[in-house]
Amino acid sequence: MTRRTALSALAGALMFTALPAAAQYQGIVSLPPVGPGDSRLLLGVSAISRPAYLGAEDRVLTVLPLIDYANKNGFFASTGTGVGYSFVNTLATQAGIRVIPQFGRREADASALRGMGDIDWGVEASAYLTQHLSRNWTVGANVRAGGRGGELDIGARYNTMLAPTTFMTAFVFATAANSKSQQTWYGVDDQQSLASGYAPYAPGAGFRNIQTGISANHAINERWIVIGGASVGRLLGEAADSPIVRDRTYYTALLALAYRMF
Repeated sequence: MTRRTALSALAGALMFTALPAAAQYQGIVSLPPVGPGDSRLLLGVSAISRPAYLGAEDRVLTVLPLIDYANKNGFFASTGTGVGYSFVNTLATQAGIRVIPQFGRREADASALRGMGDIDWGVEASAYLTQHLSRNWTVGANVRAGGRGGELDIGARYNTMLAPTTFMTAFVFATAANSKSQQTWYGVDDQQSLASGYAPYAPGAGFRNIQTGISANHAINERWIVIGGASVGRLLGEAADSPIVRDRTYYTALLALAYRMF
């Protein structure tokens, strides 16, 4: 695997999933093919600065292991993209299914959540489709569903090589959520109302947020790669009107170091 291939793989595997570090932050998934005769294994660590939840004033720092394995047959297992299989895995198109962790929310992480209770970790299923329109442009969609509701992510990204060892990605995506997902993350039921003092609130389905960002991946040598990125997003619609929202605009940042095993 060349430095350029490794950088491209990380750009897709990380910047559309690992940057947010939570299911409710995910954008379109890009799983670039590893190439004929190749598979890859990347190991490392990532640190993510993010709001305690979308709409929070409080921030949390999350440090996670970075594991990214992809087989030439389409199977992949990654802390960023979950575990799944690309039924279509060509240079132009990737389509498949996967299972991914759904991160929760802790009441103790933000003062605005007092009385709202914790949301535990879970698992959700996802189906994705990405299409490369050109060497630089990719569009895609990602459907996610689990016990807490369902979401649809749609977006686009632009890739370019800034230098032989430096790869840049810019992206934008929007997320729509059904009423169950909206209620889970931004609603206030009767029990939560009594505990928190908020009036009951039941947001309906609709577009929840839009997010844009940029990342740069640099190959230090044939094995080591450093990744940095940042994004800004905005809550929309009835989610933005939730009584737990303190700031409709949110920011995330990522710094990661990865070692290519093969």
